[in-house]
Amino acid sequence: MPEMTPSRRAVAAFAAVVLAACTTTAPQTSPAPVALGALKIGVLVPFTESAIDSDIGASQRRAADLYLKLKGGTLAGRTVQLVYNDESALDPSINKIRIQQFLDQDHVELLLGGAGIPAAYLLRDTAEASKIVYIDTNASGNALTRATAGCAPTCKSKYVFRTAPSSWQMSESLGEWASRNGQREYFVVAADDAFGTESVTAFIEGLAKNGGKATGRSSVPAKSGADWAKVAAAVKAQPTKSVFAAFVTDDAEGFIGAWDGAGMRTAGYRLVGPGPLADAPVLKATKQAAVGVTTSFPWSTELDNPENKSFIEEFKKAYKDDDTGQPLVPDGYAVEMWDTMRLLENALVATKGDTKNTDALITALEAASFKSPGGDFAFDRSTHNPIQDMYIREARASAGALVNAVVDKIGSVKDPGQ
Repeated sequence: MPEMTPSRRAVAAFAAVVLAACTTTAPQTSPAPVALGALKIGVLVPFTESAIDSDIGASQRRAADLYLKLKGGTLAGRTVQLVYNDESALDPSINKIRIQQFLDQDHVELLLGGAGIPAAYLLRDTAEASKIVYIDTNASGNALTRATAGCAPTCKSKYVFRTAPSSWQMSESLGEWASRNGQREYFVVAADDAFGTESVTAFIEGLAKNGGKATGRSSVPAKSGADWAKVAAAVKAQPTKSVFAAFVTDDAEGFIGAWDGAGMRTAGYRLVGPGPLADAPVLKATKQAAVGVTTSFPWSTELDNPENKSFIEEFKKAYKDDDTGQPLVPDGYAVEMWDTMRLLENALVATKGDTKNTDALITALEAASFKSPGGDFAFDRSTHNPIQDMYIREARASAGALVNAVVDKIGSVKDPGQ
């Protein structure tokens, strides 16, 4: 091959440089992450003064707003906007409309709430149909997280979680505890709604584990403004001294007030029930009438742990009692929502704030565990129902008010649903 002259070498070298410049691949860079906009969360609870069970919704709204405020309006670095709608206990069609508004008008990415069982089932069905996550913050309906035959349009759904205990968790554990402690015969009285009937069935199931039984049963129309004096008189007219009752909010207040008016405690009768029977608003309304009432619930103001102390302190700093002007002590409804917000924060940290990848969000929720004001919080991954300690509490006088003093604990109660 002939030797190149200097000029030809220069031309070749220049051509090589040009070719290299044209063919060298530029360094690959990852696309910039898409900025996440505000996360809108739809919350359906009764919170206006005219709404039935407004104590539940008002308390849960306070807890959610406070948690978000303490976090600077963000969870896991993402701005959060809570969109509230008023839940109706009387007309399911109103709830259907309001839930659909969350999706069509507000464009929410998550759903929370459900003070009542019917509303929670509507939220569950919407979550399943829309493929978005719903977290139940109060309703205790057993079927919400169970595979149950005959449900329409759906029962158990991978999109549904709950931070509140089921009816079974509260009342079966109480029945088992009562019969184990020698109280084996009970007269039962309850509202004729799902909460009342499920609670009674679970309590009797618990009694039976230690040879106990129900000696009689009375049903009261729920939220009907019943003649509570007549209801209490009927209970007193039967001989069984131990009584289980399952009522909430106004019904619980009416029954406990009549219980005291009928002199039941003086006559040797004992009253037990699931947590809502003697939650803080009921104790406040009935004053000393509730002394001695024993309930089961996964939380009490009297629990001595750092998370509970901090929760109560922050709540009292943020809110005043409308009647007394004194710092407002949180109730069981508030802690359910507090746990919900903590749960969401944990999951969003794991997903880096992303909620569009629903499967990843579900996995993060299933894996979440943390210290709640009520103790250790974790899910049964197969049902998305919380596994919680149930505290046996007795209403006792403390500093001029009644509190639910903890007298025993049943650890890690798991709903039997599959």
